[in-house]
Order: sequence, then structure tokens, then C-alpha cells
Amino acid sequence: MSVSSSLIQAILGELPLSSGTLTVGGEISYASQEPWLFAGTVRQNILFGQPYEPKRYKEVVKVCALQRDFELFPKGDKTVVGERGVSLSGGQRSRINLAR
Repeated sequence: MSVSSSLIQAILGELPLSSGTLTVGGEISYASQEPWLFAGTVRQNILFGQPYEPKRYKEVVKVCALQRDFELFPKGDKTVVGERGVSLSGGQRSRINLAR
């Protein structure tokens, strides 16, 4: 395990400290370098169980450059991905993962 991954795991509370203390102020967000999606719609993958808030969702889609992708998908953000769903490019998977 590299020093950087150990540091991230300690910050996330996944690796116990052998000594000392660690204090994190505010909120933490983590996006894996390896994008992953589950079988469901694009929207479900982005919301990941959170409530749909149209204004916030639209801003996230814009910031993550997903508008053009939605135009290309057969059913926009209601297109099913994952098992038996539409195949996505690596870039599309990364943008959806980032939006989550």
C-alpha cells in the first residue's frame, strides 16, 4: 500500500491509526480513479439514493459535462446502463462517476 492510499484510507476512517490523532473539518468527498456504475439508469447512478433536486441535478450535469452525453443516449438520463444496458465509453463512465 502506498503512502498516499494509506493517508486517504486514514482520512476516510478505513485504516486505524497506530498513534496520534486525525481531525477532519468539514465534509469529505472521494472519487475513485476507477469509475464504476451499477445496473440502473444514468440518473439513478448519479443520485445514488439521494433525492432528486432538479436545480442541483442540472448544475451537476453541467459541471460534469454530461449534457452532450445525455443527448446521445437513447433515453437521456433515463437510459439503463450496466447489465444488459447501453455500453458507455470510459469517458462517459468517468463523468457519471464524477457526477455521483
